[in-house]
Amino acid sequence: MRQTKTTILLSMSGAFLFWCIGGIPSAMADTTIILEQPVHFTNAEGSDVVLDAKTYTVGAADEWLRVTPSEGQAVDALLLEAQTATHEESLTEPLALSADGEQPDTHHLVLLLPGGKRLEAIGSYSGLRSRGTLSLLSIQRLTTLSSTQSTASTEYSTPLFGGAGGNHSYNLDCGAGSIMVGAIYKSGSWMDALGTICQRVNSQTGALGDEFTRGPVGGVGGSAKTARCPQGQAVQGIVIRSGQFVNGGTFFCRDWLTAQKQPRYSTTVHCEEGTCRSFGSGSGGYNESFFCPSGKVGKAFRGKYGWYIDSTRFVCDFWDK
Repeated sequence: MRQTKTTILLSMSGAFLFWCIGGIPSAMADTTIILEQPVHFTNAEGSDVVLDAKTYTVGAADEWLRVTPSEGQAVDALLLEAQTATHEESLTEPLALSADGEQPDTHHLVLLLPGGKRLEAIGSYSGLRSRGTLSLLSIQRLTTLSSTQSTASTEYSTPLFGGAGGNHSYNLDCGAGSIMVGAIYKSGSWMDALGTICQRVNSQTGALGDEFTRGPVGGVGGSAKTARCPQGQAVQGIVIRSGQFVNGGTFFCRDWLTAQKQPRYSTTVHCEEGTCRSFGSGSGGYNESFFCPSGKVGKAFRGKYGWYIDSTRFVCDFWDK
């Protein structure tokens, strides 16, 4: 779906922020939430607006939710269409909550105010809108969702490579139950566009299954190409070539150990038996090589883009995270 001019375009961030286990203590009240991936909402004018993956501060503005990027100014705030309801929590400060919906393709932003007022905006990851009115999440449901999330991140990520430009953020994450096996991209002198090739992991046997892609994101220039690990292998390390923009990189592919549900651990930079796959242009400075910690596998690219891929970081995690 085409994004509107009012779209907030921000850097990538970590996992969703969840609160409350067994209740919502007043001392835990906070108005900060984190989005892990872009979510479509409806703004005060009834138009589609996208909140990109980033940290936000949530507040109330009459009957709307006001969301402001963490490093933004008041003029960067957006008003989101929200439903009004009540709550029975004992709060002395406002509390913001962020959670996946009970219905597929939905995400909820909730603001609980002292005195019992509740504002809730319901968005979607795809941008598709339901014809009916979506149900609000119960406080019990929010608490249940939060209790199933680990507050300690297991991610490993490289530094951010590239320049400081780019007004769009991206999160090309293979998601829980899938691993990175390569990239789709466009390139000339720089990386014009980038996407990830992901492969699903059978939760019972550990066998690799269907493939899918996330993205690509970026500009329209360059020639479309693919860099994929050999069948039965996964991305376990990377080296990025970058300068003002991301120029390209090289994957270090390793055998997927089916029974262990992890790639073979290695930190060698030698491309033995064709286990390296390069992508992008051959120019740009080489950075340090990075490898996923033992037991973890390539999962995502995150960074910023405009006409080109301005920056990126490589992210590892367990296959089911």
